[in-house]
Amino acid sequence: MVAVGTKTIYRPLTAVTDEQERCGHATFAVRRCSAHRMAIAVIGEIDAVNGRALGRYVERHTRISRQLVLDLRAVDFFGSQGFTALYYISVHCARSDVDWVIVGSPAVRRLLAICDPDGELPLTDALSSALARLDRLAHGGQHLVWTAKSGWHAR
Repeated sequence: MVAVGTKTIYRPLTAVTDEQERCGHATFAVRRCSAHRMAIAVIGEIDAVNGRALGRYVERHTRISRQLVLDLRAVDFFGSQGFTALYYISVHCARSDVDWVIVGSPAVRRLLAICDPDGELPLTDALSSALARLDRLAHGGQHLVWTAKSGWHAR
């Protein structure tokens, strides 16, 4: 007689709660804040050794998320490969319909002032303003208003 059973071939949504990865002189850590929001923190240095790894780490962990807080407040050095990683993350988030925001250290803000002078990347300097921005985006298109003529509709 042959034994029959099932095998899980995917990672459940609750499996990704906290995970760390060390790459070069940086540590990446992810934390699920809610069902729709992930926070990824980076500690250390982003350079040619780990810039690409940062982009891939973010891509891997935002597949099941609608919002991302990329916390770079503890980044001491941020080289040009860091900007390339942020551009890659920006394209990924746009294609995946993920709202995101960067909380940057002075090193991150300094490089973005040069490489992104028009401020196209969603950079903030405080976690509170980052969370407020994501909350506004989450609730921006979901306001329902009741009118006697048409009933419930989005506004």
